[in-house]
Amino acid sequence: MGYKIKDHFAKTAGVEPVVALSSKEQFLFFVEEHRGLVWGGILVVIVFIGGLVTFNWLSQQQREEAWTRQGRAQHVYLDRPLDDVEKGKANIQKASKMFQDILEQYPATASAKVSSFLYGNSLMEAGNYQSAIDAYTSFVQEHAQDHILIGLVQQRLGLAQLLNGNREAAVNAFDAVLENPHALNKDQVLFELAKLAESEGKTDEAVTFYTRLIQTFPLSPFSTEANLRVKVLAPEETQESEESMTMTDSEVDDKTVEDQEDQNTDSEHSPEEEE
Repeated sequence: MGYKIKDHFAKTAGVEPVVALSSKEQFLFFVEEHRGLVWGGILVVIVFIGGLVTFNWLSQQQREEAWTRQGRAQHVYLDRPLDDVEKGKANIQKASKMFQDILEQYPATASAKVSSFLYGNSLMEAGNYQSAIDAYTSFVQEHAQDHILIGLVQQRLGLAQLLNGNREAAVNAFDAVLENPHALNKDQVLFELAKLAESEGKTDEAVTFYTRLIQTFPLSPFSTEANLRVKVLAPEETQESEESMTMTDSEVDDKTVEDQEDQNTDSEHSPEEEE
């Protein structure tokens, strides 16, 4: 009886072997199949990076140009010959226009913020109080995060409101400075409020502001003037304050003498005498 040997190779000859590809080979295979898509993505990235670099370069150029023009405008603004009043007025008007141009052409730059403040000042110097009020108000709305400079702008806003005949709005602007914990010009604002009260014949209110200025900011240059005004407006209070200070010094001297006497008395009682 014969045996038939099975040929396993003959049955599996038609099956292709499975080949495992590495990650690198799979990536290259994908690139080969999607060559157009890959090159398109690379081109988009290059364009994006180039656009970003160009944008940053143009922004830097704008910032530098804005600062240059702001410096020129500020130079014109400060150029006011004492012997030529008309030229000074003309320079203020010219500078005002230059500041306005900077605000329109470079609104997003840091120099635009400075130009906005100086633009309001130039309008105020030219006697255009309502336009100055608008400029200061716009500054406060757009740069509320700049707490220090906001205090100075609000002070100028208060002065513009006063010159424009709106006392209530002026006081509100001054109060806003006093309520700002970051403001560095509170002493000057207190002085302005005191002068305002004094000009209206409100002596008690003026003295209150002057006294607050003296007590809160004793080293302020406005404190010296405030002391003089208090002596003029309320000499009785000044005299009482000086007498109180004198009495206090006298009491201190008396206390010192009493302590010295007690110390001498204690030293006279030696340990031997106590025995």
